[in-house]
Amino acid sequence: MIEEKIPVLLFPWKTVRQLGRKLKGLGGILEKLSPDMGITLSKIGVDVEPGAYAVASLLSSFLYGLLIFAIVLIIMAAQGKVDGTLLLAVGAGAGMWLLFFILHMIYPPIVLKKIAIKENRDMLFALREIMIDVNSGVPLFQALKNAGDAGYGYVSLDFVEVTREIERGVPEKEALKRLAIKTESEHLKRAIWQMVNALESGASLKGSISGIVESVEEYIYRDIKNYSSNLNFLMLLYMFAAAVVPSLGVTFLVLLSAFSDFGVTVETVGLLVGFSAITQVVMIGYMGSTRPEIFGG
Repeated sequence: MIEEKIPVLLFPWKTVRQLGRKLKGLGGILEKLSPDMGITLSKIGVDVEPGAYAVASLLSSFLYGLLIFAIVLIIMAAQGKVDGTLLLAVGAGAGMWLLFFILHMIYPPIVLKKIAIKENRDMLFALREIMIDVNSGVPLFQALKNAGDAGYGYVSLDFVEVTREIERGVPEKEALKRLAIKTESEHLKRAIWQMVNALESGASLKGSISGIVESVEEYIYRDIKNYSSNLNFLMLLYMFAAAVVPSLGVTFLVLLSAFSDFGVTVETVGLLVGFSAITQVVMIGYMGSTRPEIFGG
């Protein structure tokens, strides 16, 4: 698998490895902050020690903090403010340093989840090609190789890695087991384990792979159906927040002002519109986060 990029990291992987070798002691301390970092980096295809990544993250976030320190110092100096300027700039820089260090450390799991989403999106097409090849009498190894060369994104890269291991002498079952353990895609994990069980039990691969494709399709269709049913209710709430609350809210405030001293001001209308806008953003974000992973992202 290709080495994934971490967008917030300012150093290339070659520099990260060099920093890890030079500051190995510091890396050994920092890697304890995230014990699973080594496994995560391996799963996203990055051949870097977790201590080296932690050191590079610390230095990269320090540069971000230094930039904020300089910006705050320049802005305060341009406004002619002297008292407390240095302390404010140091505080802002240190806060940004800590914030970006945390962001660096949590970003590899985010990248891993994105890979799993893309695998779920392309996996069904790859499995269908394997099924067609096996049903046509093509050996499983060649079917995996064909799926790896077919351009199904990360799924093809996974199958390329499997075929390379088999070519190096690793048994098919063992290579597939390693893929099932490595991948974060639940659908792909289930499919690979079913394939391994078929190989171990001596069952017909034709019927097994066809059953795997059908079960994956059922999982996907069920996810889409559940999401569609929930989406109807979410859209009702969204329309309530987007249309009903602003219009009826203003009308209610006008009527209330006619019978009491509570007047309709720019501030109250602004708060109402702001509440509606924030609710809409939250609803859109929730609908996007609960969307089935098969749609990609």
